[in-house]
Amino acid sequence: MSEGRPAAMAGLGEVLSCIGPTCGDTIDWIAVERIYGTSLPTDYRAFVAAFGSGMIEQMVAIFIPVVSAAEPRMLKVSRLSEAALTADEVNQWALADRGRYRLEDLLIWGGTAAADTLCWITTDPDPDRWPVAVYSRGDLEWSVYPCGMAEFLLELLRNEWQRWPISDDSLQDAVDPRFLHDKDEAASYEAGLDPWEY
Repeated sequence: MSEGRPAAMAGLGEVLSCIGPTCGDTIDWIAVERIYGTSLPTDYRAFVAAFGSGMIEQMVAIFIPVVSAAEPRMLKVSRLSEAALTADEVNQWALADRGRYRLEDLLIWGGTAAADTLCWITTDPDPDRWPVAVYSRGDLEWSVYPCGMAEFLLELLRNEWQRWPISDDSLQDAVDPRFLHDKDEAASYEAGLDPWEY
């Protein structure tokens, strides 16, 4: 792992708070490597252990890998769909990144409420060197960020990106950003409560 990635995860732990009773997911990472054909980045695994699958401020969703048919999940770590791989409008890249990357090499780890897609570019054999790629629904193109998932999120929550990387800018004003696990969010809505109002 690059030196910045453990520091970024530590920084995330300082700025992001888990607001529900469920914090973190236990994942069989050996099974993940077998099913997905690769291990996943260390900072991502640390995030999943600390926070799990859920939402940051109702804006950024973090997905987890699924290794069993008994875990049906709509939002999971996955490759792009066949439809996306063959759609010309999806294969649009920011000028600096055109011709450098393939859609087939992207692995989705998250998304936004504004329908952006958050991925890794998985061409390096070392997952800890995978950069982040974001498909901005507002710009209708991919942009590449030379950092890991934790650093990407940390700079997002600290509003440190020179050019805002996602389509919705509501996180720019986030004070004490919160993470809510999928299970707790679903349980609150089932009880007729809005968990984000507290």
